[in-house]
Amino acid sequence: MSRKVLVIGAGIAGLSSASYLQRNGFETEIYELHDKPGGLCAAWKRGGYTFDGCIHWLMGSGKSSNMHHIWKELGAGDLDYVEWDKYMVARLPDGDSFTIYTDPDRLEAEILRLGPEDGDFARLLSSKIRAVARADMPPAYDKLRFREIMALLAALPAALPVLTKWTKVPLQGLVDDLKSAKLRAAFNTLFGESLRDFPAGGLFMMLGFMAKKSAGYPIGGSLAFARAIEAKYLSLGGKIRYGAKVDRIVVEGGKAVGLEGAWGESRGDYVISAADGRDTLDRLLGGAAEGGELDAAFKSLRRCPSLLYIGLGLNRDCSDLPHMQVFELAKPLVLEGGALVLKRLSLRLFNFDPSLAPAGKTAATVMLETENDGYWTALAARDPAAYAAEKKAAADAVIAAIDARVPGLASWVEAVDVATPTTFIRYTNNWHGSYEGWLPTSSTFMKKVPRTIPGIGNFFMVGQWVNPGGGLPPAGMDGRNIAKRLCRAEGRRFRPD
Repeated sequence: MSRKVLVIGAGIAGLSSASYLQRNGFETEIYELHDKPGGLCAAWKRGGYTFDGCIHWLMGSGKSSNMHHIWKELGAGDLDYVEWDKYMVARLPDGDSFTIYTDPDRLEAEILRLGPEDGDFARLLSSKIRAVARADMPPAYDKLRFREIMALLAALPAALPVLTKWTKVPLQGLVDDLKSAKLRAAFNTLFGESLRDFPAGGLFMMLGFMAKKSAGYPIGGSLAFARAIEAKYLSLGGKIRYGAKVDRIVVEGGKAVGLEGAWGESRGDYVISAADGRDTLDRLLGGAAEGGELDAAFKSLRRCPSLLYIGLGLNRDCSDLPHMQVFELAKPLVLEGGALVLKRLSLRLFNFDPSLAPAGKTAATVMLETENDGYWTALAARDPAAYAAEKKAAADAVIAAIDARVPGLASWVEAVDVATPTTFIRYTNNWHGSYEGWLPTSSTFMKKVPRTIPGIGNFFMVGQWVNPGGGLPPAGMDGRNIAKRLCRAEGRRFRPD
């Protein structure tokens, strides 16, 4: 007999879970608040431009990583991916710049150019990047051939410290020890406040996958990525109800047995929540998890902030400019009634993806982190006109600040779109509008968070709220793993294809 699984949320974790379960003989149906797939893996169209709100780099984009098997199984592996040679450029106050090359030899040389006295740091960084590039994270280990398993085992001793020792070391500690003031300034420009807690091992892993050409960007962006996974799932016979906000998870006899919403009630054998974690615990389960281990995680871990996300349509090709640049501001930029003070800005130019803008033009985004979601939510509710005016004022201020460092940019702008924390809350229902779940810090990186709740059987959580560090790879892996788990429970052999 077919067993039915009800999945809350058509983000990447929900789509992945339902897709793997569907191909393993389960009947699945996804209930999604929005009218599009992807959740926070989103993009939107304004004035002929598409503004991408998610993917910067995707682990497993290239075939050199075992993670690629998962994206291929899910339907997104055959997209056209851009793999970077230069990932980011930091513009320094003296007119010089610092380029993050994805080739470890070029990056080592660039570090030595700015800080010749910091050879130890340059060699440490490049050696760890090479170690990660030679190794891999095998989430689809069942796809590995014997010789590939042996190669990974041979590379493991050099890469293992990246996953153990160096995930516990804040990047700030390494930067503070640099002898070159210019190199310290470059790293502070690149990472800002996140230096304090971001694990050095996380940087080594990111650059290691970029070095092996498996941390790229899908042409068409986040929406094309999500649509490809949606299309694969639907081709397997899966079902998605869009515009279906879930009001309650039905629990009977100590087991999750259904969902309730405006459409009525749906019954199933299992329930998986890939929706917002806090809302799942408090509203959908009525506080049933209070005091448990999962609830404790929400009270102890640090969540990612929300975003003030500014999209710019530029009537210029921009292929002569770095696709990602960051710079310190000559004068701090003050927004949100004085609550948000910015000392640096980053500009992302999608000059590598012609599908996001009309011919000869460029889509651009500026991502500003903010903890002040309450300010925007209250303003939107109290005075919509003032809310719109404040969004415009923020965009105008940001454009002027960037124009001071990228002369002429203000004159290129022909389309502007501003998403606030209120926007993210409205479309994704994410707690405080957080753009991921838990911040990747030296104390929480790769930390285990429970996916079940004692006393509620046949219920599971997947996605960013049970994967500190967030990102898309854990979402894809969660789907594969939950399908394996339910296959074992039902005495079935797991089939990933």
